[in-house]
Amino acid sequence: MLALSQAEYDAETTGGRAPEPSAARDGLWVVPQPMPGEHSPLYTLTYLLRDDRGGLHLIDPGFGSDANHERFVAFLAGLGASPADISSITVTHLHHDHLGAAERLRRDSGAPVAVHRIEQAALVAVAEETRARSATRPERLDAWGVPAERRAELEAVSERAAQREPSAPFEADRLLETGDLLDIPGRDIRVLHTPGHTPGHISVVDADSRVLFTGDHLLPTVFPGLGLGGPAADPVGDYLRSLDAIDAFGDHEVFPGHGYRFTGLTERVEVTRQHHLTRSAEIAEIVRLDPHAPIWRIAERVHWSAGWHNLRGFYLQSALAQTEMHVNHLRAQGLAAS
Repeated sequence: MLALSQAEYDAETTGGRAPEPSAARDGLWVVPQPMPGEHSPLYTLTYLLRDDRGGLHLIDPGFGSDANHERFVAFLAGLGASPADISSITVTHLHHDHLGAAERLRRDSGAPVAVHRIEQAALVAVAEETRARSATRPERLDAWGVPAERRAELEAVSERAAQREPSAPFEADRLLETGDLLDIPGRDIRVLHTPGHTPGHISVVDADSRVLFTGDHLLPTVFPGLGLGGPAADPVGDYLRSLDAIDAFGDHEVFPGHGYRFTGLTERVEVTRQHHLTRSAEIAEIVRLDPHAPIWRIAERVHWSAGWHNLRGFYLQSALAQTEMHVNHLRAQGLAAS
């Protein structure tokens, strides 16, 4: 792998503030948009493209804060443009750090917002799940086998997540499918459905420039969480198949949703694939030795990078959810008892 931006690489690897916007190539800019919080990722990479008629098009507008809006408007002004010049907004997936700024920019510009058809359904499902969360949370903790002394910690994580969700789901103007051509005159940029991180996650392929915009599907330094938005029977299996799908674009530069732009897609795909295959194999062995173990008892035996005893709050919840997804993946393959 080779970083394509020293500023982005330095910011990602040192935990620094978001780098300044920059030109990635002619008619294509990267605009890092800060995110709240103290842990990586600290910013989203928003991409701005100019079509051959002068119109501007966004991929992943970023987290919706006043500061980010001012930052982005100032960047546009430096190009001699304003939000009114935005002609389309494409969002790779439903998370706030990618979709959050879309509504305000849509109001300012009148530009349509596009997401995958399945992601729109996931947005509705997430809103419905949020409304019902108080009734279903205890049952999930029971099913996981969470000890009594750790339940309040996990319930607080769910409560904070529920408070962040909007009361009504975002409604996109265009629903996308694999192979759809984005409405960017003069550019051959198409949609590739890459589920796993969320069920309707997309990557975007710029055939002429040989650029693959990967959202959160493939990142340079971390492995994206799976199953993080709406119902999916087997997010692990979906994700592995999606890695196979993007492996065909090995000669493309990778423009991800976080971190830094890089080359070496095939290498990163293989490292990411092996991470999940190794985790599945580890969990398969735990389940073989203890077929009726609840998720908690399985997860506490997994070799987590930070160490099981160091996992707290969101990271503990994530570890339990990822364990459950790998168990379901093994069951889908007939490698674990139901």
